[in-house]
Amino acid sequence: MGLNGFNSCTLQALEVLKNVDFIFVESYTNFFSQEKPEVWKQIPAKIIPITRKDIEDEEDTFLEKIKGKSAAILISGDPFVATTHNSIRIAAMKRDYNCKLIHNSSVISAAASVSGLSSYSFGRTVTCPFRTNKSEFPYRIIQQNKTIDAHTLVLLDIDILENKFLSIDEAISILFDLETEIQENVINDFNIGIGLAKLGYQDEFTKAGSLEDVANSTSWLNIGPPQALIICADKLHFAEVEALAVLWGVKNPIKNTRND
Repeated sequence: MGLNGFNSCTLQALEVLKNVDFIFVESYTNFFSQEKPEVWKQIPAKIIPITRKDIEDEEDTFLEKIKGKSAAILISGDPFVATTHNSIRIAAMKRDYNCKLIHNSSVISAAASVSGLSSYSFGRTVTCPFRTNKSEFPYRIIQQNKTIDAHTLVLLDIDILENKFLSIDEAISILFDLETEIQENVINDFNIGIGLAKLGYQDEFTKAGSLEDVANSTSWLNIGPPQALIICADKLHFAEVEALAVLWGVKNPIKNTRND
């Protein structure tokens, strides 16, 4: 479905949806707008919500239900950028079901596009969990990426059932708390961060600067989900330095630049 729920489905996807027997929508891995544009009135099939249990724990029952029928599963972003949904595709292929993938935009690619940073300069992506699931893993991934002068896209935890999401300011606070505990100078006042909220929506909001400036720039909780955070590398390509300055007003963000 892309970044903005039903509003960002491609024309290719809509043409397929006009002719299927079942339309399922997966809503447990991301928050998305429930608003539907006028074009959706051309879609005759009812949209059926499905849970993680439906397509992971009870995949045999799910696949038996659609046997001999045509079905579509709507998934936020680009469906298989993460491996969450690969299990149902593999199970379907083992049953000799014909499967077709329709691509769309993902936060993985949109983060680089919006920020002005080079997609080639990103390292491993990591998720920052809520404080209740405390982990130093995000800290370590950021640390590893910095050793190769790579940026880190930090995805932020959500809890659909509890209608909760981790806001950018809280994620930054968690990272600073990890620095206080571990003390290996990974997260500091010199880090440049880019807060990304509601990418793909009309009211998307982006703020770049020091992590403290990003955290205090707005009420991230009030903006709403989905949100993500980029922790920039300690060394930036000269073109990235210019992009941060022109696009987001970040002046002289980093002393060390790369020419490669």
